[in-house]
Amino acid sequence: MNRIQRIETQIYKIIGDLPPNQRKVADFFLENINLVALLPIKDIAEKAQVSEASIVRFAQSLGYKGFKELKDELSSSLKASLSPTEQYQFITSEKIKSSDTLKLVAQNVISNIQATIKSIDPQKFSQIVDTIIAARQIYCLGLELSYQFSTLMTFLLRLYKYDAHALSLNFLRFQEQITFLSPADLLIAFSFSPYSRETVETVAFAREKKIPTIVFTDKKTAPICEFANHCIQIKTDNIMFSNSFGAIAVIINAIITELNFRDRNRTLEALQIIEESIQDERYFIK
Repeated sequence: MNRIQRIETQIYKIIGDLPPNQRKVADFFLENINLVALLPIKDIAEKAQVSEASIVRFAQSLGYKGFKELKDELSSSLKASLSPTEQYQFITSEKIKSSDTLKLVAQNVISNIQATIKSIDPQKFSQIVDTIIAARQIYCLGLELSYQFSTLMTFLLRLYKYDAHALSLNFLRFQEQITFLSPADLLIAFSFSPYSRETVETVAFAREKKIPTIVFTDKKTAPICEFANHCIQIKTDNIMFSNSFGAIAVIINAIITELNFRDRNRTLEALQIIEESIQDERYFIK
């Protein structure tokens, strides 16, 4: 059952107990559930012939803080069910309501970050950091946009003296490249919708070989989570079809920062090297 179906089920459960005006709202929602995701509250009030306050109270009857929270959930679910072309048409209709694209994108990223932080268990986050510290060698992988995050993670880990490597498909498949890894090593994978079969199958292969894995993905139900030791869910909802990467970057940065706090000797050694290198005028301009 998707989110829209769940909301419809909730409405059917409470509709008999609603006052007349809220019942009119409920009827309008059931008949026009996808349209509600597109319309501002003022237009819904006019079409349903009720006040805006009745719509807000109806949303609260469903357990939401207000209409905006309910509409956001409907919009998110609707976008997830659309093809890339349909998503673009949907987003274009949303854009008409706001001429400030910068603000629109920033609000979307902030929402993703807040939802991601709320969903991550601090104890689980701590276990992930411990797993990285304990690893002998670390290998990071991902394809397309996920490849960029795998190289970013590799760069930051290497910057602080971790034996990290980014895997690519230039010569061998991922599975062939990790055959020499052992349970003392660590595989970090990035897998966001649409999910790469190559990435999922590599993490499944790592599980067979008892190689610890940390996975960054966008849903608890992502196919890769079935095989990972640690699965970090990051909200990547975007205005366009591709994944938004703001929250991903925040979580990577948080992990590296926690490594710096916890693995002090390694961090101090790395900082000394960094300080020496930035003084070299062959590479850096003062």
